[in-house]
Amino acid sequence: MTLGAAVRQKARDVAVAALLLLLGATLGLAALGVAARHPVLPLAAPVATLLLWLGVAVRPRALWFFLPAALPVMSFAPWTGWWLLDESDVMVLACLAGAFAHWGLDVWRRGARAGAGITTRFAVLWVALAWLLIVGVTRGLSDAGVDGAEIPGWNEAMYAGYDSAWNTWRVAKSWVWALLLGLLLHSPGGADGGIPRLVARGMVVGLGLVVTVALWERGVYAGLFDFSRAYRTSAWFWEMHVGGGAIDAYLAMAVPFAAWALWTAPTPWRWAGANALVVLSVYVVLTTYSRGVYLAVLIALLLMGITAWFFKLAPAAGPAWGRRSLVAMTCTLLLESAAVLGGGSFMADRLASSDSDLVGRMQHWRSGLGLLQTPTAWVTGLGMGRFPAHYSRAVGGEHYPGEALWRPGEVLPAHVLLSGRRASGQRADLFALTQRVDLDDAGPVRVRLRASGVGPAKVLLSLCERHLLYEFACQRRWAALKPVSDAGDGWIEWPVGPSIFVDREGVARWRETVISLSSAPTGRPVRVDSVELWDSRGAQRLHNADFSEGLQHWLPMAQGQFQPWHVDNLYLEVLIERGLLGMIVMGAWLLGALSCLEKPLRQGDSTAWALAASLTGVAVLGAVISVTEVPRVSLILMILLWSSGAIRGQIEDVSRRNKL
Repeated sequence: MTLGAAVRQKARDVAVAALLLLLGATLGLAALGVAARHPVLPLAAPVATLLLWLGVAVRPRALWFFLPAALPVMSFAPWTGWWLLDESDVMVLACLAGAFAHWGLDVWRRGARAGAGITTRFAVLWVALAWLLIVGVTRGLSDAGVDGAEIPGWNEAMYAGYDSAWNTWRVAKSWVWALLLGLLLHSPGGADGGIPRLVARGMVVGLGLVVTVALWERGVYAGLFDFSRAYRTSAWFWEMHVGGGAIDAYLAMAVPFAAWALWTAPTPWRWAGANALVVLSVYVVLTTYSRGVYLAVLIALLLMGITAWFFKLAPAAGPAWGRRSLVAMTCTLLLESAAVLGGGSFMADRLASSDSDLVGRMQHWRSGLGLLQTPTAWVTGLGMGRFPAHYSRAVGGEHYPGEALWRPGEVLPAHVLLSGRRASGQRADLFALTQRVDLDDAGPVRVRLRASGVGPAKVLLSLCERHLLYEFACQRRWAALKPVSDAGDGWIEWPVGPSIFVDREGVARWRETVISLSSAPTGRPVRVDSVELWDSRGAQRLHNADFSEGLQHWLPMAQGQFQPWHVDNLYLEVLIERGLLGMIVMGAWLLGALSCLEKPLRQGDSTAWALAASLTGVAVLGAVISVTEVPRVSLILMILLWSSGAIRGQIEDVSRRNKL
């Protein structure tokens, strides 16, 4: 190499290193900035974010384990009220910041050639995905009529709602994270082909956390062995506050990794632990009472069994333990299915209504497709995150069951416009504005509400034991509101006591208490200025009672009417929001990922085995569940897709002579 060429190469290395370090610093500062505004942990959240940033900068490969392990539980929306961003985004930003900083330092020391070479196949796919993101965001913002001259405040963006242009950004953020993660596949930490196994281990840990949360939920709220109550497990997938199948999609992706952990356990003790995870995972799947996830998980596990036999995949502990694994999984499926399906009436009722549900779902799909009115819409879609806004306005009788729209204080103080269903005779509690409240040692309490309406407006006040969509013991009161012109001070007081929920015993004492406000279906929203809850000592138990901080600590909640938010079909969702071009790109990504797994699978790579089953499971479930509107779940799916493309085809350290 000549001196001039060496100088130019060094200049390029410095430029690349500076760019990577700048990107890492920008992402890290963004993570710290969001964490510093955490409503519950304003000090601990930034400290944890900084430690995570530094930790990943030291060990960048750790993010491939940490993200799939933590994403399923890294959201605290019922306590924070965050909507546009949440703790999972802070975590992803910190991990990306650390990884890009490490890459930049590595390039600075070793040159820009450090890491894995970017293949033409990857480059084409990455550019296509980036183009699809840009088109989807541009279409979405244009459709929402965004005025670029106005920059909204933090509260206006964070709590904007599904009907706003910010829903485009909420859906698009997981694509941005995924594109950056795709680049990291070609960093020094992604060059050795070990990423898929790290992701697989992270999926096992994440599934273990979800199972733990689900068992706590069932034990506290529904009862571990009560299969007659109309209660469906949701764990910590708070995105289901407007329905949807976030936990369904996650389980379809994650359960195959429990079987993988069982198959690859090298010792009896690890085998026993993995077997327990399989048993508990199947229990959680069954208690979702979702027919779609039943079918998806069953097909994924059957695929694993067939391919293990066909390709002679060897269990880590030898053929005897392999046979025990197959027997254990089969017995688990049969016994638990019999217990849940035969031990209560709820699933029997759901199965009996399958035909009518299918008819309703097909009508829902036709209504969704009817939103594509122009050739441009068919080609490029309505725009990312725009399905709810279009469906609620364009489909007759399928408007939102209610909305909670925050309005900043200008001439008047900050307030919330709370609306219910527009049709008379409908239930008022199909939509509510909720906040979790700690009433331990509260004694008799009183609720004070300042609100006004147009015409004969009413608000339903409730104090309930509640987990996400399901209420238990409740105390309710209707409050008649004065019109705006004659509201006066507007205060309505409701004494509650002397003791709340006195009959709670055992684990039921751990149930969360939630205060809810629902507007009667008058056709017009009511204005809520303040909600207060005072205990017997005169202490305020609610946070952000006057809505001065937006909907911080408040979480809107739908119940029983979820069609406006979901088309309930992954493929139709992609088609409606991203068009035929989006369908082609996403289909090519999925098929390309599966094709990358074929050769390693034939060579006996059990990680490829689990990845293939996971992608197959979510592909099957996609026929009845949409995914891309749930950023955490869609990011996990995209991590699995990248991991499948990163398989190098290594044969694990297991003898090929071990046959079933």
